[in-house]
Amino acid sequence: MTAAWRDAGALVVHKMLGELSYEGLLRPEPDGADSSGAESDGAGAADGYQPWRLELVGGAVYRFAARRGAFESWAVRAGTATRDGEPADDPRTLVVDARKELGLTGLRLADVLAELTATVANEAARLADPPTAAELVAVDYDAADGCLTGHPRLVLNKGRVGFSASDRARYAPEAGAGFALPWLAVHRDYAQFRCVATLSEERLLAEELGATKVAEFRSHLSDPDSYVLMPVHPWQLDEIVGTLYAAELAKGTVVPVGYSTDRYRPHQTVRTLANASHPTRFDVKTAVSVRNTLVYRGLASAATLAAPEVTTWLRAVHEDDELLRDRYRFDLLGEVASVSVLHPLFGAIEELPYRFHETLGALWREPIRTRVMPQERAISFAALPYRGPDGESVIARLIRGSGMDTEDWLRRTLDLLLTPLLHWLLAHGVGFCPHGQNLILVTDTRGVPHRVAIKDFAQGVDLLDEPVAAYDLLGPAAKADMLRWPAHLLAQSLFSSVFAGQLRFLAEILQDELDYPRPRLWALVREIVGAYRDTHPETAARFDACRLFAPDVERVCLNREHLAGQGFDKIDRDDEFDVRFGRAANPLAGPDPDGAW
Repeated sequence: MTAAWRDAGALVVHKMLGELSYEGLLRPEPDGADSSGAESDGAGAADGYQPWRLELVGGAVYRFAARRGAFESWAVRAGTATRDGEPADDPRTLVVDARKELGLTGLRLADVLAELTATVANEAARLADPPTAAELVAVDYDAADGCLTGHPRLVLNKGRVGFSASDRARYAPEAGAGFALPWLAVHRDYAQFRCVATLSEERLLAEELGATKVAEFRSHLSDPDSYVLMPVHPWQLDEIVGTLYAAELAKGTVVPVGYSTDRYRPHQTVRTLANASHPTRFDVKTAVSVRNTLVYRGLASAATLAAPEVTTWLRAVHEDDELLRDRYRFDLLGEVASVSVLHPLFGAIEELPYRFHETLGALWREPIRTRVMPQERAISFAALPYRGPDGESVIARLIRGSGMDTEDWLRRTLDLLLTPLLHWLLAHGVGFCPHGQNLILVTDTRGVPHRVAIKDFAQGVDLLDEPVAAYDLLGPAAKADMLRWPAHLLAQSLFSSVFAGQLRFLAEILQDELDYPRPRLWALVREIVGAYRDTHPETAARFDACRLFAPDVERVCLNREHLAGQGFDKIDRDDEFDVRFGRAANPLAGPDPDGAW
């Protein structure tokens, strides 16, 4: 067993024990022995970690050290988990041991084990040569994305169901490899192009490919004006276009026209690709029909075609708002052009699972590369919890390098993050999907925070189910596609993606690494959220409707839904996932008497 495989397995085991306990799937009990099996006097450690014991129906006994945190979560100390007295470093064994507790049998058990094996393999590839935090913050944003651990809450977060071992070596972000993109010409009877007003189809092609390459591609066509040119992921071309579109390839409805000169590097989402050859050119988001973190990663037609309209609308609201435009410089990485293809056969059968309707499309997105100044750098919020082999985290490295006091750095960063998101929600009725992968922190070269950027608008921006003045500016495609929610449910975008999805993890790291008390971080959050309410009394009614200071909130349990596997082949991918299970104390409501927040 290689060290990387063992380390990857141990990392996932510890994450499983914490996240599945947080979701109530596993139910550890206080242990009278510490995680190594030695007897304990029951007194808690000074750092708050306690010994816990998990006895499973199948008979296996797991022990580990953990402390309870915000949203009644579990932070499991690395290296403490044992199974029957031996180091626990195979998460597949844990799944088999806990299959009764997890409700897994037969085909679903096999599917979970296969996806988990792929997740560990991808983590092992990442851990074969991991950078330190100091090294990670020094590389560019796109390269750093291949070094990250993936979704912080989902256990099966790198399964990429559909990728083979050779696919992983070619197309996984951990592989660090770049590749050219094949391009197709699709007849306009089945393909639609959309863009923002400052672009056109011809201008986009000229800027992304160059006139010579455009001419080369069109030389394959007898009637070039009747076709839309679009990039496709190499895996999608082989696995989906070559099979589901075999008739269209034979008829000449879909025509392969060649490969890009530029090479592209995949982000963690696999389907989003950064131009590694020409940094001023757009990122490209492609349809890739692999299943990863709950859904197949195709591109829904309505949302894809509406994306430039959504971008245009968000920019108009942003440019008319002094807080967003000038005071916070909250940056929107717009989706400026898109293509969606309707399959002549599968696209006409409405009752098919959504993945058969999302097989061919592309989005062009503004890259963060073109938004940072020479003395700035950009890093994903998803990178902040990253720990290198020396144990230092990215967030700690940024704070130490900045020369700022920890609290001052955190107050500034939280303000740059939370105040614009609150303003979009409360003043304009816009809920983004602000998980760590979609948020980017821009700092100076020392690590002093400057501003925050956000991306992912197609299928990532929702609205309130009430009239809002800004909605009058929405274009018809965007208005028809964007989902509407009551205020307290739209506010879940903050609770699930930011508070429980990011800050609860950072609070634990800051406590361990910088001795920064967890309650202080949550006090800063309450201070910033409360300050917004005080300084924007015109939004008070909507603020209260969002229930941001409610005593408890619904617990979002992504692993419960993922392990159940019920939603993979549903007809409408926007059907509500069954991710809410129980409630948890809200750290925004007030401090924890026991000092966890």
